[in-house]
Amino acid sequence: MTSVYFEGEDNDLAAFGYHRDGKRGKKQMVAGLLTDGAGEPLSIQLYAGNTSDPPTFLDAVEQLKVRFGTEEIAVVGDRGMIKALGQAAVGEANIRYVTALTDPQVRKLLATGVLPLDLFDDQPAEVTVGDQRYVLRRKPQTQARERARRADQWARVRARIEARNAAVAKAPRCDPASSLRGAQVRVQKYRLGGWVSVRLEGRKVVGTEDAPAREKEAQLDGCYVVVSDLPVAVADTQGVHDRYLDLTRVERDFRTLKTGLLEIRPVFLRKANRTRGHALVSLLALKLARALEQRVAPLGLTVDDAVERLKGVRLVCLGEAKLGLWRLADGYSAVQTEVLGVLPKLAAPVLSLGKANRRRLSNPRQGCSSG
Repeated sequence: MTSVYFEGEDNDLAAFGYHRDGKRGKKQMVAGLLTDGAGEPLSIQLYAGNTSDPPTFLDAVEQLKVRFGTEEIAVVGDRGMIKALGQAAVGEANIRYVTALTDPQVRKLLATGVLPLDLFDDQPAEVTVGDQRYVLRRKPQTQARERARRADQWARVRARIEARNAAVAKAPRCDPASSLRGAQVRVQKYRLGGWVSVRLEGRKVVGTEDAPAREKEAQLDGCYVVVSDLPVAVADTQGVHDRYLDLTRVERDFRTLKTGLLEIRPVFLRKANRTRGHALVSLLALKLARALEQRVAPLGLTVDDAVERLKGVRLVCLGEAKLGLWRLADGYSAVQTEVLGVLPKLAAPVLSLGKANRRRLSNPRQGCSSG
């Protein structure tokens, strides 16, 4: 799922909701992209801008069963997509699922002993409980990045506290309580409240950290848990893990649609059916872009590079332009030929008749023969 913002106020699907674009103050629509296992887009659906993830997931399940007529299938969704409501829906529809647990869910399973902390490693490990399979993994690069980010944020807060304390010491009329409120806001902003506390001692703000609490906070750095009800015969531990990571392909397609090559947003339409038509055309363009990328990637070219080269492939005018007689060129430059060589072969050069000539051939004047 993603959101697409609107320019203006009048649109049948426009509504205020959770902005994934960070475009506060603008109405939006919610778009859901459904792909197959290889990442090939199958359909795109638009919803009102205030639609949450679970209803859109239920709609996707209905499409798979009714519209596409599937019988044995597994759906892969992110943490917010397949929750308790979604899992119940796929269970009733006899569809398997692959998703991931949220941080509170993981900590709860650790606290109850369902998941052991020592199983988190750089290679996927599995714990099976009934019909549910939990695949655990820790990424060392992500772990190092998250710990560095946490240390950097705490250093920023301390530096700000020290600078404010120095300013208060030089100005007797400064209110120390204001310094404390500012420090509390920063601790909350950087989500350090679980192991950092700030208090006022005289006219100075003092920040302290709880080392055990900080270590507990950091124990899941770089860790994630994928959960699925797929049978082992269908997908092993690595297969379940990899299918979840395939969601990055969908995210990449969304970037192509929204901010990359195609730019589905912003939307300047009003009626719901026209807005959905705009999304459909964007989906077809996405499929063309993916097909073009697969063909030109071995050449070391991007889609943008290939499109730029193909701009020089044009029709040649025969005679005066007003006659509307056009044909493809007999040859192209080396850079254009390189791209054309990996594309489906073009038909032999033919005449392209203008509107007036086509009408004359299909509707000959009285007394004249078209033969």
